[in-house]
Amino acid sequence: MIKNILYEKIKYVTPKMDNINNIHFIGIGGSGMGGIAYILVKKGYNISGSDIISNDITKNLISLGVKIYFQHNAKNINNANVIVVSSAIKNNNPEIIAAKRNNIIIISRAKMLAEIMRFYYGITITGSHGKTTTTAMIYHIYSSLGLDPTFVNGGILKKSELYAHLGKSKYFIAEADESDASFLNLRPIINIITNIEDEHLEYYQNNIEILKQNFLNYSQNIPFYGCVIVCIDNLSIRNLLKNNLIHNNIITYGFSKDADIKICNYQQHGLKSKFVLSHKKKNIFLKINLNIPGYHNVLNATAAFIVSSYIGINHKNILKALENFSGIKRRFDILGIFKYKKNNLINNIIIIEDYGHHPTEINITINTIRMIWPKKKIIMIFQPHRYSRTINLLNKFIKVLSTVDVLFILNIYSAGEEYIMGGDSISLYNSIKKYGKINPILGIWKNYHEMMISLYSKFTGNDILLIQGAGDINNISSLLVKKKLKL
Repeated sequence: MIKNILYEKIKYVTPKMDNINNIHFIGIGGSGMGGIAYILVKKGYNISGSDIISNDITKNLISLGVKIYFQHNAKNINNANVIVVSSAIKNNNPEIIAAKRNNIIIISRAKMLAEIMRFYYGITITGSHGKTTTTAMIYHIYSSLGLDPTFVNGGILKKSELYAHLGKSKYFIAEADESDASFLNLRPIINIITNIEDEHLEYYQNNIEILKQNFLNYSQNIPFYGCVIVCIDNLSIRNLLKNNLIHNNIITYGFSKDADIKICNYQQHGLKSKFVLSHKKKNIFLKINLNIPGYHNVLNATAAFIVSSYIGINHKNILKALENFSGIKRRFDILGIFKYKKNNLINNIIIIEDYGHHPTEINITINTIRMIWPKKKIIMIFQPHRYSRTINLLNKFIKVLSTVDVLFILNIYSAGEEYIMGGDSISLYNSIKKYGKINPILGIWKNYHEMMISLYSKFTGNDILLIQGAGDINNISSLLVKKKLKL
C-alpha cells in the first residue's frame, strides 16, 4: 500500500473555480490568509491584497507577483471577482463597504480554504493549542516521504521557511482555526482535535460549552469513512467521548492509560525528547526520538504519527521523519546564545522566542525551560494579546506569569479589539503586583538603548531571556538578534 502512495507519479489536478480569476484578500499579511493567497497564486489566479504593515509573508507574496496595498482603500479592490476577508477585519473597512456597493462576493478565509480543499483528501488539525506544530509535523512526514501534499499553516517551518505549499498529490493538510467558528465550512476526511480550552471565548458568549459544541459540530463534518483523532488527556474531549457525542470512527491518544495509542516512558534529555508509543489492541511498541523538547510536542508528534499511519505510511518511515523535524519559528524558538559584557565579565544568555499567548501555553513553555535548565533564571518579556483574553483569563495569567524570576509587561497587542476596562497591561501589571509573588516591570521603552538598560540591570550571568507573545513582540527579538545584545 505504501509503495503505491510513495511512487505515484500522476500529478493531482483540481478543477478551477468557474468565472473566478481576480481574488482580493483584505488582511493578506496574516499567516492563514497569506497561505491561502500563496496557494491560489500558484494555481494561476490573479491575487491582490491589502494590509497595514509589511512582513515576511507579504514580501514573499510580492515576489510572486501579488499586488499588495499597505493601507485599506476602496480603490484597492479593482476588478476583483471575490473578496476574502480576515476575521480581524471590521465591517466598516472601506474595501468591504466598496465590495458590498458593487455586489462583489465577500467570503471568509475559512470559506475560501474550504473551496480549495473541496477536491482534495483533506486533513485538518483543530484545537486550542498545538495546531500549528502538529500541522507542520504532518506536512514534514508526508513531504519527506515523497507524498508532496498541499498545506496551509499558521507558522513558518524552520528548515524550509514554508508556511504554505501547493503540492502535486491528493493530500491537503491545513490548520483549522476555531476562533470565529468559520472552520465549520471545512469538510475534511480526517480531523485531529488536540485539546479544547477556554480560548477565543469572546466569540462564544464567554461560554466554553458553546465552544465545545462547535468542535462537536465540526466532528460531524467528517464522513463515515473518515476518522477523528483526539487527545483523551484533555478533560473537555474526554467528556465529549464519555457522553458518546462523537459518532465517527475515533482514535484516541495521550498519556492516559485508556488511550488507543498510549504514550509512555517519556524522557527529556536537554532539547531532545524520547518516548514509547503502544497500541491498546495491537502488540506494537515504538520508540520515538524528537529533536524538540516538551511533553506538548510529544502529544503533537503522536497525533502526527497516527494520521500518517492511518493512510498507510510505514512506521519506520514516520519515526525517521519525526526525528528530523526541526520545529516552527516562534514556537519555543531558540534564537541563539549571545555573549554580553557586565562587570568586566563576559556572560552568555540564551534567547528564546515563543508565540504562546494563553496561560496554558505560557505555563508549558516555562515548565519546559525549567526542565531543561533547572538552575537558570527566567527573564520574560510578555506582550498580552487582546483585551478580551486578558480580562477573561486574568486569574490564570496572574498565577502563570508570577512563576518567572523577572517579568517585563509590554503594552497590549489589541489585534483590532476595542479597549476593555480591566483587560489592559496596566490592570495585569497591578494584579500581578498585588498577588505578591513577583514584582513586575512595565516595559514601556522609547528605544532599543532604553530597553537594553532595563534588561541589563536584571541580568545575572545565568539567565534565559524569554520573549513571549503573539503580537508584534517579535520586533524586539529581531532587534536583540541583530544588535547581539550590545548596549
